[in-house]
Amino acid sequence: MKRCCLLVISLFILATVDNEILAQDRDAAIEKATLAITSKDYPAAVRICLEELKRSPGDYDLRFLLCQAYAFSNKWDEALSVLNDLASAFPDNIDVLVFRARIESWKRDYAAAERGYQRALEIRPRNLEAMIGLAEIASWQGEYARSVSLYDRAAEQYPDNAELAFQLGRVHFWSGNYEKARHSYEKALRLDPQNKEYRKALTTASPRWLKNYEFRYEHQAETFTDGRNPYIDRRLAFQLNFLLTGPLVLKASLTERSEKKDYQYEVESYPRLWNRSYAYLNLAVSPKAVHYPNHSWLAEVYQGIFSSWEVSLGHRRITFSPRSTSVYLGSVAHYHDQSIAFLRWYLTREEGKTTFSWTVNLRRYFSETSHLSVGYGMGSKPFDIVTAEDLLVKESWVIFAGLDWRFFQKIRLQLYYHLRDEGTLRRHTFLLCTGYCW
Repeated sequence: MKRCCLLVISLFILATVDNEILAQDRDAAIEKATLAITSKDYPAAVRICLEELKRSPGDYDLRFLLCQAYAFSNKWDEALSVLNDLASAFPDNIDVLVFRARIESWKRDYAAAERGYQRALEIRPRNLEAMIGLAEIASWQGEYARSVSLYDRAAEQYPDNAELAFQLGRVHFWSGNYEKARHSYEKALRLDPQNKEYRKALTTASPRWLKNYEFRYEHQAETFTDGRNPYIDRRLAFQLNFLLTGPLVLKASLTERSEKKDYQYEVESYPRLWNRSYAYLNLAVSPKAVHYPNHSWLAEVYQGIFSSWEVSLGHRRITFSPRSTSVYLGSVAHYHDQSIAFLRWYLTREEGKTTFSWTVNLRRYFSETSHLSVGYGMGSKPFDIVTAEDLLVKESWVIFAGLDWRFFQKIRLQLYYHLRDEGTLRRHTFLLCTGYCW
């Protein structure tokens, strides 16, 4: 009997010791995984969690850390798989509901994300993360007025929250309400004076609330495979950026072709219209009209749609006395991270005939004002008609590449190359532009 009691006691002690060791191992694994996520070593965090989950497959903390590591390394489907299992086991867990909604919003499944945030607010009506989440996905879809309303509603309950003020400032900035954006950024910085992100947003965006000026000089050389002398174009441009009306650009151009000079004067603007919409307007005149058209105008309207698309439609009228040419143009663009891909088309109508041309372009941004671009086009005139000679082209293809770079936020450099093949003739165009902003 004594032996049996001793055996039972020994087994109990061993089991207790094993459980304590397992608990210690689990706590150590959680600490290591947390440190790995903090240091952005997400693969290490995934390995640690998966290894420990072999011994504790139902552990909530380890599974939640695992889905965080998956999500932050852009493995959203794996993260959602773990979160769905957690949601089944813990249907009213706020952290699970909010984090799952956040990942769904990153995947641009906004309807599912909104359902998740709404469910979290049903359980806990004052949950700040869910409130911010709803406002964020509204702004990402271009619903700025709704987003502002949601942020204002959250700010009523959390009036001294710096992050709310900062996020509200971003939405005001995106929607063009720069004065309100400035007030929100200043409030965020007042509530959290040491926050570098808030200070940077206020400093970077401040020029948007003032008039900006830019002076540019362009020099373009066009060479030919038929041996003729190069064409030389020069242009001066002065740009004014206004708070309410958008940029206004004044241009004066000189071209030298076949030992004859011609001058052109232009004014163009980019007025803001309504939500996520602006226009491009251009008016040009040439007093002599030796090479340039007597006059021309262009009006094109751009409209943002969905969360990352933009479309445009426009009309250009060009008059080379005594005849006029109409060009109907448009584009479809898709924004993805720091890149833009867009298709542009031209319907040129002259002397009762209509011809079609198109170009496809890819632009990669490295900052708000610096990018690289490449493109290709085909058709009768897959380019902007500048002189009467351009109207003579019947069929052609083009390739082009370039960069537009801003140094020290004030100095601008543009370099472009353009190859146009017209069948029996090829044109090589090189453009250099320098500018200064203040």
